[in-house]
Amino acid sequence: MTLPMNATPVYTLEIPSTKKSFKYRPFVVKDEKALLIAQQSESIGVMLDTVKEVIKSCAKSDIDVEKLASFDVEYIFLQMRAQSVGEIVELVFSCDIDHGEDNEKAKVVKQINLLDAKVEFSESHQSKISLFENVGIAMKYPNIETLKKLEAQLSENEIDQAIDIMVDCIDYIYDDEEVFQISEQPKQDAVDFLNNLTSEQFTRIQKFFRTMPQLRVYVDYTCPVCGREHEKYMEGLASFF
Repeated sequence: MTLPMNATPVYTLEIPSTKKSFKYRPFVVKDEKALLIAQQSESIGVMLDTVKEVIKSCAKSDIDVEKLASFDVEYIFLQMRAQSVGEIVELVFSCDIDHGEDNEKAKVVKQINLLDAKVEFSESHQSKISLFENVGIAMKYPNIETLKKLEAQLSENEIDQAIDIMVDCIDYIYDDEEVFQISEQPKQDAVDFLNNLTSEQFTRIQKFFRTMPQLRVYVDYTCPVCGREHEKYMEGLASFF
């Protein structure tokens, strides 16, 4: 005889980058155990991999988590966490001023509503960038694997690291006559293309990353020691994990 299993509710959200509807169930015990182990590992890579697997486990809609923009993954996870464990979390914030022996007294516990965290889009953000003559580049958002590479800082050379991340995020390069899908080109060709740009052209591509949509929530608090008022934005998944 088969044991009766709990029927979990199904929730719906809108994926920020695509505006498509996505259905999911809340966490169950096995998901929370996996997340706790990931948190205790203190490894960003382990945390990101676990978040990815938990989303796959909870999904009730067809979705390719590997291809989701990193901020989509962050948003979906926070929505799941809010519906599963509770939308309110308590976080500790410190004063920006060093109070020496009174630093512990200068900390504030704030309740944050996870449902207040939104993906914000900049009006100046562009994914299709003109570079020179009739040549331009179309970018795609970094996924979780690219984010892991960025966190790991695989290269000691910052320029080489930036180029490596950029290549992962190129969708295609185009001119008046042809579109070159980067997935169909040797990686070294894309690296050479970026290395031959001027500093000003390279900066245009960097702007894509600087203005990329971000998951963030506004927080304000007052230091109980000096009365200094703080206004901050919590950004990214690590702020809430």
